[in-house]
Amino acid sequence: MRRLFGWMAGLAGIAALARLLSARQARHELPSPVAGPPDPADALRQKLSASRAEPSAPAAAPADGSPAETLDERRARIHAKAQETIESMQGLEPPA
Repeated sequence: MRRLFGWMAGLAGIAALARLLSARQARHELPSPVAGPPDPADALRQKLSASRAEPSAPAAAPADGSPAETLDERRARIHAKAQETIESMQGLEPPA
């Protein structure tokens, strides 16, 4: 009699576990997609991918037709301007 009761309790526990797992799986399944209005995010993604696919425009050249400044020339010009600013600031007295 005890063995029968043990087997019945074990089967009832297994059935309850199976029921719990199937209910949990049913909750986590995604619903089938419903055809609705187009997603605005998709349109933006398409625009972004199209703009990335286009070749980038070359850097704008100066209007007077002179060749563009090289990186080293620009660095030297900015460095000289910074040095002038530092020298002019060193000559000033701090306010008391």
